[in-house]
Amino acid sequence: MGKLEGKVALVTGAGRGIGRVIAEQLMEEGAYTFLVARRGEALRKLAKLSQAKGHRAEALQADISRERDVKNLFLAVRERAKRLHILVNNAGVFTYKPFLKTTFADWRKNIEINLTGTFLCTRAAVPLMGQGPGHVVNILSVAGREAYAKCSAYCASKFGARGLTKVLAEELRPRGIRVTGVLPGPVDTGMLKEFDFPIRRERVLRPEDVARAVLEVLTQPERASLEEIVLRPSSGSF
Repeated sequence: MGKLEGKVALVTGAGRGIGRVIAEQLMEEGAYTFLVARRGEALRKLAKLSQAKGHRAEALQADISRERDVKNLFLAVRERAKRLHILVNNAGVFTYKPFLKTTFADWRKNIEINLTGTFLCTRAAVPLMGQGPGHVVNILSVAGREAYAKCSAYCASKFGARGLTKVLAEELRPRGIRVTGVLPGPVDTGMLKEFDFPIRRERVLRPEDVARAVLEVLTQPERASLEEIVLRPSSGSF
């Protein structure tokens, strides 16, 4: 029996990087997991591979920044699983540009996916969690509590998402739904390519480190709630 046996989970941005590893971890622990991303091909491959291992997984394609997509996404979850225990809001984008070179399109993309997507998915998920137990885990960033040059749109979106996370923790507590923000430092994903300076990959976190933290959050006894985790490389930021 896995630690999450009998639980239904949904992970956004599950096609690659941190989201994929989190989804794999949840499935390994027995959760029936919905894999969500904008690009369906990678999702379908992951779902098929996971099913071959005996895991319960389904791929659902959606753009979580679009209200209609999110509505249809959670209608599908309701039809197939009836309810939801775990939501991991992981989908995200990153723009690394000086403020005066940040376009309105850059700004909108960061806000709409990193912040609005979290709002839309959580709003749709809560009715499926009922009066609990339920858990919302938002993958944020240390850029949600500290300012970094050339990250204006990203920092704004993550500061906003962190604030939303704290409000949700207060409002959803009476419903038996716990809310946690996980704030990683730099992680070895495709986002590292955005920086304009060399990065030693052995000095940054791995997606597995974030997934391990998420599992720790989700397996706390119901009487306990880890509401925020800051996860940094032991060697420092870079």
